[in-house]
Amino acid sequence: MIISVLLLVSGCASKRFTKQAAKFEQAGLYEDAAEYYYKAVKKKDSNVEAKLGLRKNGQMGLDQKLSVFLTAYNGANYEKAVSEYQNAEIYYRKIKMVGVDLNFPDSYRTYYQEAKDDYLNKKYADGLDKLNREEFTAARLVFEEIMNVDPSYKDVYDKFTIAKFEPMYREANNFLENGQYRKAYYKFTEISKSAKGYKQSIALKEEALEKGTLTILVTDFTYAKMIQPETSKIVTNKVRAKLQDLSNPFIKIIDASSVSPGIFDKGKINLEAANLAGIKTIVSGNITEIIKTEGKLNKTTQKGYLKEVYKVVDASGREIEKIKWNKTEYTEFDMENSAKLSMSFKMVSTKDGEVCTSEIFNLSNSDKLHYAKFDGEKKNLVPGYWKYKDSNSPEDVIKNNSGDINSLKQLLDARQTIQPTASLVEELIDRALNGITSKVDKYNPESK
Repeated sequence: MIISVLLLVSGCASKRFTKQAAKFEQAGLYEDAAEYYYKAVKKKDSNVEAKLGLRKNGQMGLDQKLSVFLTAYNGANYEKAVSEYQNAEIYYRKIKMVGVDLNFPDSYRTYYQEAKDDYLNKKYADGLDKLNREEFTAARLVFEEIMNVDPSYKDVYDKFTIAKFEPMYREANNFLENGQYRKAYYKFTEISKSAKGYKQSIALKEEALEKGTLTILVTDFTYAKMIQPETSKIVTNKVRAKLQDLSNPFIKIIDASSVSPGIFDKGKINLEAANLAGIKTIVSGNITEIIKTEGKLNKTTQKGYLKEVYKVVDASGREIEKIKWNKTEYTEFDMENSAKLSMSFKMVSTKDGEVCTSEIFNLSNSDKLHYAKFDGEKKNLVPGYWKYKDSNSPEDVIKNNSGDINSLKQLLDARQTIQPTASLVEELIDRALNGITSKVDKYNPESK
């Protein structure tokens, strides 16, 4: 069914395009007529009228394009001749794709070949001249023109590659020679991706990476007396893991177990020895304070009303609903756990002892709990106040409005489990470690 509808729609569109093409043809606008006949055939290949119209008007359009080509050729304007011939060839192929074959005399190809050879020879010579004068941008544009006409012409692609990548290659080499290894690495990477094997780009990229890599030794974080040693171990291992997981190609974490004891002097790292061992920076830290505050679960009895709906029969015998407000009580609970963390870190260069980057973290975290419990029918509970349970008072208040009822409902549905202080501390540690990781990742020794 769907296919039948699509065929019907295509057929209608084909007829509509054919009628429009015929109008253009009557007006002598054969190029426009050819375009609409082409659309008609595209919509419905079996439209014979459209194919005949396309053959007639398309041939006139092709003849006109070949005439323009021949005029340019006879006038020795070979650049224009090449362009016009290609336009004619594209037009010819476009119409042939819908099953209409136009007459394209072979003699024109002979003229085109002559024009193309002359045009490309001159362009190639111009490109070489510009390349020899190291006018790389201008040379690249010339070689691009040649490739647009004939991508296999002589060694034009090789010349184009030189014109495009030589300036980048020289710039990357300058970065490398001036100690800007990261810039050199990314520039050589760009070259090697687009032009694999261009000169020594791959080897130089690896050299830049090796020279620019920041080898980091993460030492065990120290800690205050009241802090458990296990916490320090967890923090140290997490720092190593997070730095190891960075996608930064210039960061390499050295396995602490592989470090020679010779770099230590009386328990402290000898920076000169560490530098000779290939360690460029030392990351160290100190956990100065961890405070956990366990809150107390406070319990408060609140007064409210339980809504009771019942039915009675009035004097006329009709059944009506009435509401009775029964005084009741429910319980609210609240609690707060909190935690604080103070720690610092620094990354030091083994070359000169300079602090590359550092940070002091004073962080806090908390979790608050506030919920209500009621043993009866929760959906009928309404907040309020009453003075006496067994008698009414002018001070009694029934808060039977959507705002107060929704607030109470939220308390009745609220979570009743608080986040432990250990979990709060863990979150603080992760926040601090993310800060350390970010500082190390963003540190660039070449941006000084």
